[in-house]
Amino acid sequence: MMNRREALQILGTGIVAMSSEAVGQSGRPAPVDEPITRRIPSSGELLPVIGLGTWQTFDVAEGAAGRQPLVEVLKAFALLGGTVVDSSPMYGRSENVVGDIMQNESLRSKLFVATKVWTTGKQAGITQMNDSLRKLRVSRVDLMQVHNLQDVDTHLGTLNDWKRDGKVRHIGVTHYTASSHDEVARVV
Repeated sequence: MMNRREALQILGTGIVAMSSEAVGQSGRPAPVDEPITRRIPSSGELLPVIGLGTWQTFDVAEGAAGRQPLVEVLKAFALLGGTVVDSSPMYGRSENVVGDIMQNESLRSKLFVATKVWTTGKQAGITQMNDSLRKLRVSRVDLMQVHNLQDVDTHLGTLNDWKRDGKVRHIGVTHYTASSHDEVARVV
């Protein structure tokens, strides 16, 4: 398992590689070609195909020492055309960290924020999703996903209500195993 420093080094290298000659003599990122994008079928909105996941890397305690590298990563990510930032309540403090950075650096309008619900029961799901909105410091999330199909039918019902009410822009499902593809296809 890699530690946070190694993950940040890899992420930083990836951001630099994405930007070609990312930083000129001015110390500011140089212009880059447009990122590769795809349309969201339901809205036509374009999103870059590469996003920023927050698992482990953004699960850090409060304090400038642990968070400052993440501030720089998220600012550079947005500056270089990145938009999709994916988190989850199961990623420890990641939602709080992303929320703090977005608020302190005025990045919310530049980012497409995705998170997940991964609990059982309607009320538990509502509580968890409201907690995510609070931690992310947003009144609406761009994408809320039912994680690993956990109580998927229950949560999709709630998410459709939330979409109608403007608390989420898009809804989705996730799973990490190929053996679950048939169930994902059934749901979508």
